Amino acid sequence: MVDSLRKEPERHELRALLLLDRLTGVGPATLRAIVERFGSAVVALRASRTAFASVAGKQAADERSDRALRDEVDLALRRADRLRMRVLTWTSPQYPDRLRHLVDPPPVLFLRGRTELLAPRAVTLVGARRATVRARDVAERLGAALARAGLTVTSGLALGIDAAAHRGALSAGGDTVAVLGTGADRAYPRANARLFGRIVREGLVVSEFLPGTLALPHHFPRRNRILAALGTATVVVEAGARSGSLITVDHALDLGREVWVVPGPIERPTCAGSNALLLEGARPVLSVAHLVSELAPRSAGPGSASGGAGAAVVAPQVPIAAPSGPVPAPPDASERSVDGRDAAVLAALAEGALSGDEVAERTGLPVHEALTRLTALELSGAVRRLPGMRYGSAA
Repeated sequence: MVDSLRKEPERHELRALLLLDRLTGVGPATLRAIVERFGSAVVALRASRTAFASVAGKQAADERSDRALRDEVDLALRRADRLRMRVLTWTSPQYPDRLRHLVDPPPVLFLRGRTELLAPRAVTLVGARRATVRARDVAERLGAALARAGLTVTSGLALGIDAAAHRGALSAGGDTVAVLGTGADRAYPRANARLFGRIVREGLVVSEFLPGTLALPHHFPRRNRILAALGTATVVVEAGARSGSLITVDHALDLGREVWVVPGPIERPTCAGSNALLLEGARPVLSVAHLVSELAPRSAGPGSASGGAGAAVVAPQVPIAAPSGPVPAPPDASERSVDGRDAAVLAALAEGALSGDEVAERTGLPVHEALTRLTALELSGAVRRLPGMRYGSAA
């Protein structure tokens, strides 16, 4: 039997958490409030109807005794046992600290594979399901390069960008984590069944949903907050104006994580959402090597040419936009002169950290030009990026 299910008191609490999570109107945030109010999920299930309803509502209070719900949870736990899933709750020592920072952390995690991959040093890659060939190629190259640099590539196993990122990491002999909107026993979509099986064997599959849970539309926004929390940064490769990837970005910003975007052709609808993030201050990915140097400048992972821990990773300077033409390397501070408009940007930042819009307002520059100059100044070392898509003077 799985470690976290061996001790009977822990299993009782786990079962109670899962029962509460199945009640009408009880999501992760309400469940957290219930546990804080009563001290544990077990005590909450035994609380009086009036007391429980005051936190969770009358319908949820009545459903606590529903035999069908209890049978459903018990069946799922037996399946978790058969598949040798590792199960973590809020109180488990191995529960990832990064998830504790969420407003609504998942109360239970079902894990299949290498659980040590929940440790830090992960980057989340997301993007469109109906991605272009160019974008899938970029995602696969980024996944491989980041994995070689010793970073865990985290994504959602969806078609398009997610699958490409996972494949890239695995092809490089690196680590990858798939966060699902279904039970951890279900390969979704079916087209990714072979990839799912390989991640179970070589990487890690994570789900907050009971084994057997089907893919429902409202599961994926919940899944996206876990994606954002597990990564030290989120990289959007390609996303339309209404892409679910933008939900992941919102969570990443709330958590103070960096957001990176691969620029895309302006005429493609699949790039409208990701390009808009650049206008709002997301960091542009200029090349595979650029991203790796920023996110893992001194790491070496499986398959790295250096072979020595802590050695600098040197990735080929292949522009993201290849083969449309080379992207010039950003000038360093010694090569770049500061003109009057740059000076105005630096003067505005000398008064304190500002967003791109605020810099544009204070300098009188168009927003797109303010962001372009901020990026150039950042690359030259004169400006530093702060959490929440804000900028500050590096002086």
